[in-house]
Amino acid sequence: MATISTDVNRPYLPSDGAKITAEIDVEPGEQDESVRRHVALCIDTSGSMGGAKIQQARDGAAWVFGLLDDDDYVSLVGFDTDATVHIPTTRWGRLERDEAMDAVEDLTAGGGTDMFGGLASAREELASSRAGPDAVKRLLLLSDGKDNEHEPDDFEELAREIDNSGVRIQSAGIGEDYNEDTIRTLGTTARGTWTHLEAPGDIEEFFGDAVEQAASVVAPDAQVELDVAPGVEVSEVYRALPQAQEVDVEWEDNAAVVKLPDLTEREHQRVVLKIHAPARRELEEVTLADVTLSARGDTASDDVTVEYTDDNEKLAEHDESVSIDHKQTVIRTELGKGNVEAAETQVEKMTVVHGEDTEAVQEADRQTQIVKEGGRAEQSQATQIVDDADRLG
Repeated sequence: MATISTDVNRPYLPSDGAKITAEIDVEPGEQDESVRRHVALCIDTSGSMGGAKIQQARDGAAWVFGLLDDDDYVSLVGFDTDATVHIPTTRWGRLERDEAMDAVEDLTAGGGTDMFGGLASAREELASSRAGPDAVKRLLLLSDGKDNEHEPDDFEELAREIDNSGVRIQSAGIGEDYNEDTIRTLGTTARGTWTHLEAPGDIEEFFGDAVEQAASVVAPDAQVELDVAPGVEVSEVYRALPQAQEVDVEWEDNAAVVKLPDLTEREHQRVVLKIHAPARRELEEVTLADVTLSARGDTASDDVTVEYTDDNEKLAEHDESVSIDHKQTVIRTELGKGNVEAAETQVEKMTVVHGEDTEAVQEADRQTQIVKEGGRAEQSQATQIVDDADRLG
């Protein structure tokens, strides 16, 4: 069963209140039953995908087939000027291997780029699945170009609809001509991942890793519910692990839900956020927020608690690791967007607070310089946060 724990950078606050940093750690637990998967491949077959890229896309699809179990489901959609369903939703055990490979060979490059139509077709295939309500559903998108008609905002709405249906999108852009905002929006909004592929040879690994990761899911559609006390404000919410992503939280009264990527065995997750604790007349321990993890019908809970005090020695206590986690996440999120100047500003602030000799500050500065001098691959890599074993303090 998954467990949850919370921590804050300042456990003691003055009576006039303060803004603190909090983190919520999620341990996924272990699988207690096998996972049935539905994998929908959504592959760009526009003219720019010709040559090695389309051949490697075919090879990647074939690699996926080798990883599927008989009870898994598969769909294959290609998109160029229009979207084409090459393999309608089918249980893998009912599909002849030769038939599947013939469909893959039908992936040929030519025409424009209707990515939106391709995603919509893949969504329909996933919606028709008979894999069951507990199935792990993945939409794997590969593209090297820009949609002919749609902007990133259009894809955000579509990705949210796909996410609400229980499907996680793992999106990859290859080359230098795809729309970074679109690829990032798809992976972030649908609680998957987004990545840059440097070369056609990376396609097979991208598909394979995604399918194997789906097999280790402990609980799909996990979420953290925040119920904050009156007067408490929450801001700057990020998923720090497994990939740095900013979260747009919708509040209803004093409650909100932070949706998590599917919980996966041995993959620790973390949410970091800022909390403004209001002034209080009484000097006592106070719960700022009740935190509940919901995952596959099970729940786990903890709370964010501080103590108001006038004891200066206590007020000086500070857990730097929590603050550093938040700052690292903000920096890596900005680097993922290519916002080097914003990242540099955050590094400067981090240096003032923690000192230039702090290992975490040096690492943040190093990563910022790598992205500044590099390209899309470095941006994508920057969003991957170190785990506890490699934690910098």
